[in-house]
Amino acid sequence: MNRALIGITLAALALAGCVSSNTSTTGGVTEGSLADARRRAEIHASLAGEYYQRGAIAVALSETKLAIKDDPNYVPAYNMQGLILMELRDDAGAREAFERAVRLDPNNSEVLNNYGWFTCTRGDMQKGIDMMVRAAANPLYPTPEKAYLNAGLCMRRANRPADAELYLRRAISIRPDLIGALFNLAEVTYERGEMKDAEAYLNRYMRVSQPSLESLVLGVKIARGTGDKASEDSFMQQLRRRFPDHPQTKDLEQKKAS
Repeated sequence: MNRALIGITLAALALAGCVSSNTSTTGGVTEGSLADARRRAEIHASLAGEYYQRGAIAVALSETKLAIKDDPNYVPAYNMQGLILMELRDDAGAREAFERAVRLDPNNSEVLNNYGWFTCTRGDMQKGIDMMVRAAANPLYPTPEKAYLNAGLCMRRANRPADAELYLRRAISIRPDLIGALFNLAEVTYERGEMKDAEAYLNRYMRVSQPSLESLVLGVKIARGTGDKASEDSFMQQLRRRFPDHPQTKDLEQKKAS
């Protein structure tokens, strides 16, 4: 799955600059001190997201721990920690972080989507699908297409292409330019021999994304399947220019010559 930046650092820092005037006391803890702890947690979680995006995984993990230390009930910190530990292959730690986030906020769709993807990639496809579909069904979730995309990818991992196509189509019905869904639909339809559908999805993908090795290779295969010599030559030229020494480029050239 693509790394998701959680929070915006500048916004969090701006919040941190505000000073609460509420100094009432509850059980020996002022509301102002609780608000300050939450602001610090927001900053650390936002920084964790930025470091994660940059690939500074160890620093990102440290920031989530600082966020949780400041506010043990801050859900985005556990969600971010789960993503980081997932990448580090610390499955027990990732599961614990996601579970804590779900206990604190059972209807948080971002958590359900991420935890569902984690669960799917660790072999429990149905549990993962259930969480991702639940995330997408939440009317307050601003990006349900992400959950449907992950559900589609999960079904591809489970070798259930028909179900994968169903979820991927739902994703692009919400966001027609969702590149991950478009490319996977091109692959799924190509694999079941629907060359015209595959061509249409790949063309839509190419209009909103830079050509990649995978998309150019798929373009050659689809063009050969439809007998479109001009498209085949165009994709092959791009492959030779962009990826001249890649084994897949050489393999496609050899198959053409044979």
